[in-house]
Amino acid sequence: MRLLIVEDEKFILEPLVQALEKQNYAVDKALDGESGYSLAMQNQYDCIILDLNLPKMSGIALAKKLRENHKNYPILMLTAKSGKENVLEGFGAGTDDYMTKPFNFQELLFRIQAIIRRNMNYKEDIVEINDLYINFQQRLIKKNNQEIILNNKEYGILEYLLKKRGEIISQEELLEHVWDREIDMFTQTVRTNIKTLRKKIDKDKKIIHTIIGKGYVIR
Repeated sequence: MRLLIVEDEKFILEPLVQALEKQNYAVDKALDGESGYSLAMQNQYDCIILDLNLPKMSGIALAKKLRENHKNYPILMLTAKSGKENVLEGFGAGTDDYMTKPFNFQELLFRIQAIIRRNMNYKEDIVEINDLYINFQQRLIKKNNQEIILNNKEYGILEYLLKKRGEIISQEELLEHVWDREIDMFTQTVRTNIKTLRKKIDKDKKIIHTIIGKGYVIR
């Protein structure tokens, strides 16, 4: 899953990026509202974490502009102001959830997971396919009851394909949702990670199906 964090306080932003990357998220970041808006218009995100008090463009203005341009990414707003009027203003601008600063990282993580699930209309926390067991809450994967260790990109690919189960997902879409903006869109990295993922969980290619010329699907 790919996130955008728009936060001007570096002492909050940098540790938050690092913590979320350790949770297998691809994370882009912006230090002001204008840069955040530009990134959100150029890329595809599964969730935006948005500070309300930003230089150049406020979080409220950014959220409103995204909704006016039919960008329906889930938005979780962060605010140092806990007053009811501030929260209502955020919801009125089109945000989906809010947390006040300072915040607990574990709670933030659960809220991100919850609004992504709601946006995808995906309710399952545990999936079992053949001899494969996946627990999204614990980020635990087992095959034949043996724990499987995936790297961040392998996990991201598997998670996205499962949450879009039944849909054919192109390499371009996987790049948009599993990698950050530093990725070369012409790279072979998707194929490479699909290959290593299959070696770990799907040697017989019974779970991840290749649709030639279109992409990949889990049915």
